[in-house]
Amino acid sequence: MSIHDHPLGSQLPGNNQDQSFLSPSSETFAPLVRHPDSPKELADWIYTDRPQLHIHVTLFQDTTLLTLSYVHTFSDAISRTNFLNAWLAVLRGRECDIPAFLPYDLDPLRKLGREASGKNYSNFRRLLTGFSLITFGVRLLFEMYWFRNVEEHPIRLPKRCIGRMRTKVLEKLAAADPKQVETPFVSEGDVIISWWVKTLTSALKVAPDRTIMVMNVFNVWSLFPECLPHGAAGFISNGFFYSYTLLTASKVRNDTNLDYVASTNRKALLEHRTRDQVQAMTALQRAAFMQAAPVVGDSKLLFMAVTNQHKARYFELDFSAAVVSPGVPLNKRPQALGRPSYINDIEYCRSYPTRNIVRIIGKDAAGDWHLLFKTRAAAWPAIHTQLMELIEMET
Repeated sequence: MSIHDHPLGSQLPGNNQDQSFLSPSSETFAPLVRHPDSPKELADWIYTDRPQLHIHVTLFQDTTLLTLSYVHTFSDAISRTNFLNAWLAVLRGRECDIPAFLPYDLDPLRKLGREASGKNYSNFRRLLTGFSLITFGVRLLFEMYWFRNVEEHPIRLPKRCIGRMRTKVLEKLAAADPKQVETPFVSEGDVIISWWVKTLTSALKVAPDRTIMVMNVFNVWSLFPECLPHGAAGFISNGFFYSYTLLTASKVRNDTNLDYVASTNRKALLEHRTRDQVQAMTALQRAAFMQAAPVVGDSKLLFMAVTNQHKARYFELDFSAAVVSPGVPLNKRPQALGRPSYINDIEYCRSYPTRNIVRIIGKDAAGDWHLLFKTRAAAWPAIHTQLMELIEMET
């Protein structure tokens, strides 16, 4: 049948998804995009003889749904594209384009942090340790107990909204210091993160004096070319680290043009995405209990996390070599033949606090950005209201 005739498939968001109501959670579509026997949690792998990667395909008359399931130790968001690009090279009959695979018995980043000093980390004096770390943990456990219900919904931010917000940020930053030598820069990703932080801070009614820590995930391939040859094209594993942006809730709430959050986030990324800082942070992590990543800020901080997967370029993957016939006429869609129109990302996680998180899936062929928010269920009406205000401002 056509996907539009399927009771669940017809609800999948796509191009120009209607934001006048909250789209269903990605997990809602699990019965459609995975087999009942598909692996879902760690036990499904370690107590069976399954390989780490599981592939499932659902076919409609006019749509193909391709699902990859794996444990996060197998791959990160960027290296997942390495695997898909190799697959697509085979489809095109271009196996010669597949780079040499970096085998799993070789950890290219195994020496990071071994000879570095954690004291060189820029946030060393703001690390949470001892009683402060315990207090932060207790507050987090209380949050998880008191606000148990967490929801995740996909959001599409139109191109025109992102463009307008970024223009305002750049104008504000330029006006703040007309004599600056270099033209201020913030990316579309910085602007999206800023809107998300401000929206979530307002929806959660964060106290003005609280510190907000935004943990950005970034890739380190380009920083260590001697460890990852050929641009890490043959690397399929985890190679990400963290940048911490520290903000004050009152300033976030009053950041009308988003220039405060966007510029602070960009500054933190530039500061932490260096060889020396990655080495110093890795040294801290190696010395920590269970080798956990450090937490910075203060004991009453609000933890937020963002992973921007735009560099993976999922919407640019070209499956045209496998296309038998177009499902949707090309003149009725922005993406080219064989290019993805929607990415449905499902995270299965237990006993780990994955809340106040945004996954930026990427920018589609129309220039619109696709996001996944996860936070308290009670905060969603306020988030949706702010989303509609943003969109209606443009229309």
